Amino acid sequence: MGPAEAPLEAATACPGVYGKGAYPGYAGELLVDPTTGASYNANGNHGRKYLLPAIFDPSTASCSPLV
Repeated sequence: MGPAEAPLEAATACPGVYGKGAYPGYAGELLVDPTTGASYNANGNHGRKYLLPAIFDPSTASCSPLV
């Protein structure tokens, strides 16, 4: 959201939102790697785990996290 002359990218419209229930100071509900204790929300090749930001969904006008 914001002025039309300063549009945002889909991923930059939701700063700090990584999971459902996120609010300032809390990234949201995330998955936790049992070995390292690290939080993540996406699985990659070869068992890699990533923490990716939520993407702005224009159809709902809200941030849409992966988990």
